[in-house]
Amino acid sequence: MTKGAVLLLPAGWYVVAAANELKGQKPLAIKRFAQDIVLWREKSGKAVAMIDRCPHRSAQLSCGAVRDNVIECGFHGFQFDAGGQCLLVPETQKAAPNLKVETLPVAERHGFIWLWHGSERPTGEIPWFNELSDKSWSYSQQATEWPIHVTRCIENQLDYAHLPFVHRNTIGQGMDVTKPVKFETCEEYIRFYPSEKEPQKSFIEFRFPNIWMLSIVPGKFAQMMAFVPVSDNITRLYLRGYQSFATWPVLSTVLNTIGAWQNRYILNQDKRVVLTQYPNSSIDAKEEFLYQSDTGIKFFRERWLR
Repeated sequence: MTKGAVLLLPAGWYVVAAANELKGQKPLAIKRFAQDIVLWREKSGKAVAMIDRCPHRSAQLSCGAVRDNVIECGFHGFQFDAGGQCLLVPETQKAAPNLKVETLPVAERHGFIWLWHGSERPTGEIPWFNELSDKSWSYSQQATEWPIHVTRCIENQLDYAHLPFVHRNTIGQGMDVTKPVKFETCEEYIRFYPSEKEPQKSFIEFRFPNIWMLSIVPGKFAQMMAFVPVSDNITRLYLRGYQSFATWPVLSTVLNTIGAWQNRYILNQDKRVVLTQYPNSSIDAKEEFLYQSDTGIKFFRERWLR
């Protein structure tokens, strides 16, 4: 993504924050890809992303303020525009062409802020799920952080064989892991259908590099997750529960609230087990033995390394 990036990750557009976390004219400090980043908005509302460091004396720009279309360092008042150029040094009352903050390719889509990670120029479209593009959906959203590498979090959602054991009292009840599962894999996604006989009913899909969806009842009920790499051993998870069958605002809010509680409970069941896995990154797990149910995980590891 930038000079000094320390995380070895595939190039691509990554979800890094929820759009509603970046509010008004207030800068937002985040850590992503093991780097300190500041997000802020221009007067037009357009998102800006920069390395969170003033080139004058290395203070974090996120400690300052956004004024019109510049971000002002809270240490000495140096001002930088959306391109990172210093437009004002207070003591000289002039611009400083030699001072520039590194800016990052950023986009805002589907209620998320996305950053491009990679040494080359951004390529391709922002990844998303066609099934969730219909405006009739409403959703609840929550975020949590797990102290483990992003690959372990992703693989947990590609693993269906754990359901009757980790989730024996929730979503895993009655599941038979001996039944065959149909997998589809390509450079853009991994998809699998719990039922070979009724593939149109429900499916799970992971889109590289960091978003996942469970289509439970097509067009009616779905779940979506984004796995955000904060550092080598911290991953931020954004979990959404989508539904379109309750359109009345009050009922929709109630159902979304109940769904959020259920999703949090189920996710905590996963967390209890995932945090015990070693090594921290699944890419380093050279001694693991994968079975047929791990077909998606096997492809994920190969594609991640490519």
